[in-house]
Amino acid sequence: MKHSLRSGIMKETFFALIRAGLWGTPTEAALFDGLTADHWQTLYRLAQTQTLLAVTFDGVSTLPAPLQPPRPLLLQWAAQTLQIEQANERLDRMVERLHTLYTGAGLHPVLLKGQGMAACYRLPRHRQCGDIDVYLGKDGQPQANRLLLQAGAHSSGEDSDKHASYELDGVHIENHRILGRMNHPLAHRRFVRLVREWYPQGAEMRIGMPTPPPAFNAVYILQHAFGHFLSSGIGLRQLCDWCCLLRTHRDDIDPARLCKDLKALGLLRAARAFGYVAVHYLGLPPECLPFDTADCRRLGDELMQEILATGNFGQYDRRVTPRPKGYWRGKWHTFCRALQRDRRLFAYAPWEALFHPLTLIKGSAAAQIMRYKRQVDEGTRPS
Repeated sequence: MKHSLRSGIMKETFFALIRAGLWGTPTEAALFDGLTADHWQTLYRLAQTQTLLAVTFDGVSTLPAPLQPPRPLLLQWAAQTLQIEQANERLDRMVERLHTLYTGAGLHPVLLKGQGMAACYRLPRHRQCGDIDVYLGKDGQPQANRLLLQAGAHSSGEDSDKHASYELDGVHIENHRILGRMNHPLAHRRFVRLVREWYPQGAEMRIGMPTPPPAFNAVYILQHAFGHFLSSGIGLRQLCDWCCLLRTHRDDIDPARLCKDLKALGLLRAARAFGYVAVHYLGLPPECLPFDTADCRRLGDELMQEILATGNFGQYDRRVTPRPKGYWRGKWHTFCRALQRDRRLFAYAPWEALFHPLTLIKGSAAAQIMRYKRQVDEGTRPS
């Protein structure tokens, strides 16, 4: 049997590994009969670009030994999985450290995405982790920034009007003054109201730091993923996060309220496309969604093709030129790329796509103002 990405069979094997890894179900072994070393290298690279190395390794582990990858690649895959486990342990310790640091100063930190989503996975330490995002509100963020600097952190990454970025003991940390932003002004006001409904008293202590309640996260994780999808692209990990959240907290989420909130934010059509991918590619039980996805095949399949083309946060998109060096040249490159995507992805959330360029312009200007204020506040503004 010949296997190729063009024929679609390699995609079938890839998604079979993901489903087995996510849900702990046996992999469809017949799909892997006859795979060559080159085929397995292709699957490994796909898992790499979609930041699902550990999840797919769990799927590989369910296969009979004769159908598993060649031993050198299997050992490499296992080593990468071990590194992901160790990285998660390091971030978990940092989350607890930050919670102690911030609450000791009377702040109300809330952990966003990341390790909070990992807790929804069957094997939490197999979610490929990145940085730590903490929401503290507009009043709490400046103090949290000072606390991090006093603890030995240093500024890292580009400034943003939403968050300040730091590095502490090898861990990237973002202190958020704004939890998230919708492009459409009216939708953004509605999103802010959703945050005010639960912050800070409604945050739930499930891991080393409080997290948003599941009902809000069901909206927020989708909203955040779609924002990146519109700007540059996302990997399948973002959809896996949403799937695991919806399945783990199915009883904590009111389906009617979720649909109402998504519609109010102009994201219901996008959510239904994401839901189609979740059910038909990733194996999420349909009853975990508050809506039917049967008529979303076209948008869902296009979404899937886009995700495979761009990889994690658009880092592997071969259709665009590399971002040039220099702050403003880089910003212009990002802006032009976003305009192209806005036109192409308009159907998913028309109002979000329409207002997206304005958000980028306002965000760049606000980031410069926030950068100046933070340097003054931290005493790092050059004289």
